[in-house]
Amino acid sequence: MSLPYVIEPMTPEDLDEVMAIERASFPMPWSKRAFLSELSLPYSVFRVARPKRGNRVEVVSPQRRWLKRRSRPERPPVLGYTGFQVILDEGHIMTIAVHPQHRRRGLGTLLLLDLFEQARERGVRRLTLEVRVSNVAAQHLYQAFGFHLEGRRLHYYGDGEDALILWSEPLDSDETQARLEALRGRLLARLEAQGVPDPGSGDFV
Repeated sequence: MSLPYVIEPMTPEDLDEVMAIERASFPMPWSKRAFLSELSLPYSVFRVARPKRGNRVEVVSPQRRWLKRRSRPERPPVLGYTGFQVILDEGHIMTIAVHPQHRRRGLGTLLLLDLFEQARERGVRRLTLEVRVSNVAAQHLYQAFGFHLEGRRLHYYGDGEDALILWSEPLDSDETQARLEALRGRLLARLEAQGVPDPGSGDFV
């Protein structure tokens, strides 16, 4: 099956779309300046997901849903993104987000599968991240990838909420590779069954 999405490096030209998703996804979003700073670092890896060229997908600004839908046939829209830093043989996942209209369709899983592959290609042995205690949906996604709890940072976020510290199993272990292969197989079957989403169908809510 040919995937209806492509995942490629994030560029500064993507940041207006990235920022719209960022503000719709997090109570304390990153600034555009922070993204630009990370994109300039050789040890930071930021990627964006788009519909494959030829798959017509239109999106509405997450902030202003009443705006007229617009299409960019010359440049497919950003539907989600990830970012991580490589620190020696460890990878620190800094962000992952999906456009509100495209959630619960497997795109978060696809982005994480790509992140694991990118990390392994760069010699990363284990991945770590912080996640809000209240973000149960994200915790379930990470658990499916084999992340487990190894600590807690009290009042980690600017609003005072604690963060859970999660770590993956070794990326090159047989257990991790088998898990990733199973996740990939289930995702391919899901994407094949659901097809390319129609932005007018209401399936993104």
